[in-house]
Amino acid sequence: MTHTPGPWQIGGELISQKGTNKEIASVWAHSANRKFSPRQSEADANARIMAAAPEMLEALQVLAEWPRKSITVDGEWLNYSTVELANIRRFAREAFAKATG
Repeated sequence: MTHTPGPWQIGGELISQKGTNKEIASVWAHSANRKFSPRQSEADANARIMAAAPEMLEALQVLAEWPRKSITVDGEWLNYSTVELANIRRFAREAFAKATG
């Protein structure tokens, strides 16, 4: 079994699959009824990282598929074009930005 495909989005207390009504998770903040839940700012951060999970998983999969024989010489990667490396770094930065707000 696999996870629900992304992208995921935040809507109030719910994380859902973008473009559908499929609910993935609920994120609650502290209230009178939820005394053991995190503060609102922490709940918001939790929601962001959960919503970014599909993109972060995909970025990690891209990184994991790099050939093992690649090495660096004077800080430069061998076996990869500058464009390929720039695209991989951009992809990872976008996933990180979504997760951290």
